[in-house]
Amino acid sequence: MPEPTIGTLYCEPCPRCVFHAWQLIERGRLLWMSEWECDTCGFGAPEICNRDEGWGRPPAEVRAAVVAAEGTVLLRVGGAGGGPLRAFRDALGLTMQELRTAVRDGYRATPVEAWYLTALLQESGVSARTAGGSSSSGRM
Repeated sequence: MPEPTIGTLYCEPCPRCVFHAWQLIERGRLLWMSEWECDTCGFGAPEICNRDEGWGRPPAEVRAAVVAAEGTVLLRVGGAGGGPLRAFRDALGLTMQELRTAVRDGYRATPVEAWYLTALLQESGVSARTAGGSSSSGRM
């Protein structure tokens, strides 16, 4: 007789499900979280397989949802040396090309990313400022 196997069923969102994503600072680190919520199918209960989270740079779909809900600000950094590069690399895991562009042209940050990066940069003696926010009319 074959051994019994245990299968895991993963949930699929229904048309009424809503995707939520956010960022926050926890224990001095950038944290992202996402989940689905539904008032019809019960999707969204904590015991269901719909919640995800992680440290640092969020996945593209999570960041897109945060940007759609909160908009962005342009974070400009000043100063010489590797301070800005290191802060961006450590916080967001940007590639070398993304790092150069962020330092040269500014970085379109979510409000939480801007607050977090500004604090990191200022701690290392690098000036940082935000400008030119963009926002979205829809909230998630």
